[in-house]
Amino acid sequence: MKKQLLIFAFLLGSYSLSAQSLEGRIRIEGFSSGQVLKESVPVDLFKSFKENQYKILFSYKADQVGKRGIVLFDMKTTLIKDGKTIHHSSRGNWPWIPGDMYVPIEAFDLIPALQNEVYEMPVPRLDWPKLDTNLPKGKYTVRLEMVPVGEIRGSISPAEFSFRIE
Repeated sequence: MKKQLLIFAFLLGSYSLSAQSLEGRIRIEGFSSGQVLKESVPVDLFKSFKENQYKILFSYKADQVGKRGIVLFDMKTTLIKDGKTIHHSSRGNWPWIPGDMYVPIEAFDLIPALQNEVYEMPVPRLDWPKLDTNLPKGKYTVRLEMVPVGEIRGSISPAEFSFRIE
């Protein structure tokens, strides 16, 4: 029995030695926390990200006993309006290589979440009057997370920013 426990402990220890470890962070360029956003329509915010007025920067380092490789991440989006969570979603298994890079806004569900705030009904009807496509007034807080998938030690510091629509 002692022999089996010793073998199990050895295997467990060697597995943890081969497990990949990482550290990194996400940050957003172009936002001052709490700023009044000039883009009050989600598609305009999407366009500002595509034109690099706002950028999502992602940086991480990964080590695995002498080699580096791709790490899979779940891309999590949380949207809070006036202190209440109105959206939380996750997109699974996005591959990223270690280093510094920009992440497209499409990797997260921010724009669809904001668009859902514009329309009260899920399916537009042809006989609707012209809809107001501006976001409802309020304070919005966005949290973007990249969570490593699998047996990986370490974490990525999330990005959080807020803006107001007046």
